[in-house]
Amino acid sequence: MTFAAATLFTACGSDDNSENTQTPETEMSSENQSNIEAIENTPPSEPETEVVIEDEPVAELDQTDNTMATEENEATGASDNTAVQADEPKSEGPQTHVVTAQGMIFNPLVVKINPGDSVSWRDMSTHNSESIDGLIPEGAEKWNSPMSENYQRTFTQEGIYVYKCTPHIGTGMGGVIIVGEPVNLEQIKSANVTGGAGRLVRRAISEAESM
Repeated sequence: MTFAAATLFTACGSDDNSENTQTPETEMSSENQSNIEAIENTPPSEPETEVVIEDEPVAELDQTDNTMATEENEATGASDNTAVQADEPKSEGPQTHVVTAQGMIFNPLVVKINPGDSVSWRDMSTHNSESIDGLIPEGAEKWNSPMSENYQRTFTQEGIYVYKCTPHIGTGMGGVIIVGEPVNLEQIKSANVTGGAGRLVRRAISEAESM
């Protein structure tokens, strides 16, 4: 082997050794880098004491709110009963019920009212309103309104009142007023009436029995 060839062989060997020497350092560097990334990606564990710290203020707030609500109700006297009472309807005073003469009928035919209420007959051209003997409560006052005039009457005594239009009772023109409870129902049932008045009596009995 010549001196030049020996020198070239030696130089090549020196380069190979240099590369082999650097390999462990490169491998160690990669391993360290992986460990560092693993440590950085690991989420930190939450301390248990943080849960206790978050829960305590909420519990204290709820208790404070309840205490304040209770004290406010006691101070104002508010209660569930007050709300119920506010929803109850107020009692109404006496009312006026309108009956209209339409052709040969009174509309409505049957009127149910409370004691103290009034009945007002309207459009009474060629008509009147007259109570029928024996078909009103015992002791109640009779009435007979002027012909062709509107008329209003207040009823205070409970019972069934059967009335007629005097010139047109033959066609059945009349009506029934039930004031409060039909206390004279048996009296009405035993009445001996026929014709148009009889039809009114049958209607009065049917309405009273359905109450």
